[in-house]
Amino acid sequence: MRSFSKTILLLFIVFSFFASTAQKGKNTSIYQYATINALMEGGFDGDMTFKDLQKKGTFGIGTFNELDGEMIGFDNHFYQIKSDGKAYEVLPSQKTPFAVVTNFSKDNVVFAHQSFDLKKLYALLDTISPNKNLYVGYKIKVKCQTLKTRSVSKQVKPYPLMIDAVKKQSVFELGTISGTLVGFRFPEYMKGLNVPGYHFHFLSDDKKSGGHVLDLLGSNFEIEIDYMADFELHIPDNEEFNKLNLTKTKAEDLEKVEK
Repeated sequence: MRSFSKTILLLFIVFSFFASTAQKGKNTSIYQYATINALMEGGFDGDMTFKDLQKKGTFGIGTFNELDGEMIGFDNHFYQIKSDGKAYEVLPSQKTPFAVVTNFSKDNVVFAHQSFDLKKLYALLDTISPNKNLYVGYKIKVKCQTLKTRSVSKQVKPYPLMIDAVKKQSVFELGTISGTLVGFRFPEYMKGLNVPGYHFHFLSDDKKSGGHVLDLLGSNFEIEIDYMADFELHIPDNEEFNKLNLTKTKAEDLEKVEK
């Protein structure tokens, strides 16, 4: 633990240097379609097309109607990681029941060459972006020695709760692989609207595989950080969403689904 604390201190010094020299990005904001509680309660169909979503941002995470895989927005493209673990480019006509996007503009960058698992990576991010009341976007290039991701298969009506849908999720052990983590940290006060804490999806450098990140062991991290103070929420206005009971979701169920 003492060794890890020293590593964090050294990285903080590195961060301070790069923070003072990094080019400041524009003032960015987060756009979100629907709420995490709606997804947890089986709200798997939305009206938002990716053609319309890209007007709000092309960097982000989410899913697809019928809960058909994991979405990652990166380099002005949207990708769909299906239950076979493969990445597919998204058609403009496809729709999402839940997505979080921004036009990523880095404020700071940190380089960390040490090896970290996911828990220690979170501790590092806490150190280099300590204000937990802001929304923070992360674009993290990494070389993974091991990587565990997941995706969920397409659901059929009547839709189950999310906690039941993920019981049949596909889990992938990707081994040695390089790529990019795309994700956000949301404040605790966002409970019910989004996932408090960290939430990452991964896309390989060759754009062929990825998924929702469950764990990793990686090194050579290049961490770009985008601090955001503005949040825009769009609530679907359709019969399915309006019938959902959004007061039932338990924090422990959300923890199981995400972790």
